[in-house]
Formats: sequence, structure tokens, C-alpha cells
Amino acid sequence: MKVLHVLETSLPHTVGYTVRARTIVDYQRRLGLEPVVITSPLFRAQEPPAQIEEYEGVRYYRTNHIRPPGSAKSKLSSYALRIVMAVRYRRAVLEIARREHPDVLHAHSSYANAYAALPAARELGLPLVYEVRTLWGESAVIEDGLRPDSWKHRLVWRLELGAMQRADLVLPISQGIREEVIRRGIPAYKVDVMPNGVDTSKFAPRPRDAVRASAAGLDGCFVIGFVGSMRKLEGLSTLLTAYGICRAQRDQVRLVLVGDGPDKKALEAQAVEQGLPGVIFTGNVPHADVPSWYSIMDVLVYPRLRAVINERVTPLKPLEAMAQGKVCMGSDVGGLTELIRDDDTGVIFRADDPEDLAHALISLMKEPARLERLGRRALEAVRRERDWSAISPRYIELYEKVIRVARDRKYS
Repeated sequence: MKVLHVLETSLPHTVGYTVRARTIVDYQRRLGLEPVVITSPLFRAQEPPAQIEEYEGVRYYRTNHIRPPGSAKSKLSSYALRIVMAVRYRRAVLEIARREHPDVLHAHSSYANAYAALPAARELGLPLVYEVRTLWGESAVIEDGLRPDSWKHRLVWRLELGAMQRADLVLPISQGIREEVIRRGIPAYKVDVMPNGVDTSKFAPRPRDAVRASAAGLDGCFVIGFVGSMRKLEGLSTLLTAYGICRAQRDQVRLVLVGDGPDKKALEAQAVEQGLPGVIFTGNVPHADVPSWYSIMDVLVYPRLRAVINERVTPLKPLEAMAQGKVCMGSDVGGLTELIRDDDTGVIFRADDPEDLAHALISLMKEPARLERLGRRALEAVRRERDWSAISPRYIELYEKVIRVARDRKYS
């Protein structure tokens, strides 16, 4: 079975979106499928790549010869370029689909990729699967200050729901997204969760990197960590304030924040303003170094804000940490409580409440046996429930289902 994946971006970039895509493609190959990838005009590379590349034995078709709207010099020309880009992107996907003769078209967020794949699905009689990774309109409410129920907010939702309505199968990555899109009118029978997972052969427990810990001045310290993008929705301001409360009570505690993002400068300024000693901002680090940073952390904290986007969408990073036997602490928003069971596979605290987070952290510092138990239970749960080897076979079942539906539609 050949599957044509239509992606926003991909390797060699390494972000959550591309890590999931790479893992899906890798495991589908292991299962005997033949995945082929198309990336959108928004994929950017240091050097303009060839229109066809190969990574890890998989063909990647590039469409970034199509001019993106970001290169426009005015808002009006940006809108015009967006339309031209969409038309040319659709044409490119259709031409590649004709060449590759796939059995399934699998478009991944955003809706632009689903719309790009739609003409090929209709003309060639192929089933269209649309994998929904996030809720773009709700993300923009937090990240860009978009007003809920504004015309832009409604437009994004209309485009997303339109893509879902036209797809043969909708695959949200979380139960929260599934509930939201069904509430907004997508038939439940065509919505099936394909959750976030982790490759536990790549993310596994490892000894503490004593050299890195010593170089960072963390010897003998209880290390609170965060690994990920520093954005508003992550609620890292709450973490900094909670750390200050902990530090006032316990001197041998440190905070390490690994990553970058639009909120990094504001967070660094907050740490200075609040006079917080022992906070380390690493900035971006090579992907190969991330497990080493995880190894020196005693707990990982995900203090996401209470917002619709966080109630519905599950992040990937806690699963990576849990696969390494780390204790994860998450705020009580749906996207985290779907991953972390309180006092079983981690700890849940009240969102936007630094005092509750600090209390939970200090409790863990006092109970090393509990810390060890939670880490062990987290590792067991991820290996059992969230390893990609357990999740991936479901794709075959779902693909076969939509192929039958498309075949029946073609001959009815």
C-alpha cells in the first residue's frame, strides 16, 4: 500500500511537527507500507533543495519553488500571493499523485494541506485522510491575541471544518480535539483519534550526564526542567514564580529551561526582575543533546495556561520525558490530564497557580521514594500505551477502511 503524505514541513528541520511525521513515516515503512512525502511551499531550507530528495529511504517532493505569501511587500499582495500559492500547490500535489499512483492521500495540519490534496483525491478517486494536530484558531487566541469569535477566528474555524467535512477520515491527535470538532458538526463516525506517541527505542532512561551537570553548576542540586518552545500558551511565567517560592525555602534547587521561542526574552527579564538565582536558559540546543539535558533533570514541568487550545491539544514533550523515566508535572488542563494521571504517572497541579505548583514541587523534593515510583510508573505506561510500535498498526486498519469506502463510492 502506497501512502502519499502531504506535510507543512519536514526533515531536516527538527520540531514537534516533523518529529511526529518522521516517526509515522518510519514505522509505516517497518509495517511494509510505502510512504512518499510532499512538503508545502512553506517548507524552507538553507539552500533551495532539489524538487525531489531522499531521506532515510523515503522520497520527499518539495514545492517550495512556489512563492509563499511571506515574501510579499504589502498586505494586499500577500493575499494575492496566498491565492496563487494555493492554486499552484494544488496543481503540484495533483501532478505528483498522478506520478506516484498512491492508494491513500494523507494530509497533515494545517487545512491548507488538506485543500491542496483535495483535487487529487477527487480526480483520481482516492480516499483523503486529514490528520489534525492542533486547533489553529484557538492557538492564535493565545499566541497572536486573536479575539475569540472575531471574523478571523471564525474564518480559520470555517476553513478547518471545511477541510474535515471534505475528508473521508479525520484523525485528531487527542480526545480533546475529537470532542471539539464533533461538537462543531463533524460526524463522529468519520473521526478517529491517532494519539501522540514516542519511539521508546530512541527515548529511553539513561544515566545522569555528570559532566554536563558539573559544567552547568548543578552538582548536588534538585533540578526542575522544561524542554520545548517558549510560547505564551506554555505558562512558563507561572513556573518561574513557583521556582522563586521553592528557592526561598530550599537553596539546593535549580531551574533549567531548554529551548527558544517568542517568549524567551520576556522570561529572562522576569527572572532578573524577580531576582531569581540559579535559572539556566540554554537557548536552542542540538537535537542530539536533548536526552543529555533530560538526564540531569529530576522533574519536568508543563505549566500550560487554562485556555481552549490547552484543554484540547496534547503536547509531545511530556511523552519524551516519561519515556526516559522522568517525572512530569502538568497543569490541570485537558491536554495534559489526557497524558498524565495524577500521583500515578506524574503530578497534576492547578493551572495559573504558582503557589500550588511550588507546593507540589517541594512535596516531591521531600519524598525521593515517591519520585522514583512516579518515574517508574510513567515509563511503564508510555511503553505500554504510547509507543509507536503499538500505535502505528492502527494506520493500516484505518487506511483499509477508507480505501473500501472510496472503492464503493467509485462503483456505486
